[in-house]
Amino acid sequence: MDSETSPCDTFGEIKFVRQNSWPENEKPYVLTYLPNDNFPLTNFDFEDVRNVPIKDMRPIKDELSLDCEGFVVADFASALTYDEFFEEEKLRAVFANELRKFWKDRYGVKAIYIHECVIRKRDSSPGKGYGQPVQEAHTGMVVKQLCHESIFSKRTDYTIDYIRQLIPQLVGHNAVDILARRFQMVNLWKPLRGPLRDWPLAVCDYSSVSSVDMIRVDEVHKEDILESHGVQYSPSQKWYYLSDMKPSEMLIFKAADSHMEGAVPHSAFKDTRYESELPRESIELRVLLVW
Repeated sequence: MDSETSPCDTFGEIKFVRQNSWPENEKPYVLTYLPNDNFPLTNFDFEDVRNVPIKDMRPIKDELSLDCEGFVVADFASALTYDEFFEEEKLRAVFANELRKFWKDRYGVKAIYIHECVIRKRDSSPGKGYGQPVQEAHTGMVVKQLCHESIFSKRTDYTIDYIRQLIPQLVGHNAVDILARRFQMVNLWKPLRGPLRDWPLAVCDYSSVSSVDMIRVDEVHKEDILESHGVQYSPSQKWYYLSDMKPSEMLIFKAADSHMEGAVPHSAFKDTRYESELPRESIELRVLLVW
């Protein structure tokens, strides 16, 4: 993607998996629980990469594509007020239907299943914020599930194999039909207040991500093991963010696609040019799209 220069282009610090930081004869892993003994929680390290170039996508936002860069910007003004985004019933009854209409009208999607949702409210005071920004290149996130009666938090990641296992849980008896069609898992991210300058979200053009940048990691739960991805840094990666993002704008980026390989690494970063902005508040969802 040929990108224009913008006065809002910047640099940021992002945490990545340190190359070759795990034993040669072991697969990288991370435990999602505290073991009873002193077994290590992980066998690899992270590194803070400073001055990662992060370009402003606003000058080129109309040229972006889910199939090329892996992310797009959409105008999406919800009927919900700020306070209503914190009401689960409003999210289910209004916001979810707005999203379904958007995808069907704009992309011709036949069905949409909302799997996960998290609201982040940054606060530097201990115990006051929740869903704090994740300053780490990743393709997963800490989430709250909206597809079940009870809402609970967990960390998850989406490989295409995991999505195939997940589909029967999401769609029930329609699983066989959906697995035979094209489907995608995408992230939808938008600020609740704006313009957003405090800890914006950066996404990486996945056409610039080499297969060697993505590290397969065993995510070990008490009763299961899921395979996820860690991200190593490469100077060839192209990172972007949307300057002064408004609540009426939505960043959409791909987590997996039944017809194409690749997921979009993403990370929050602190834009040091702005020190006294309103703390970031945002909503992020993961949805299954079926054509």
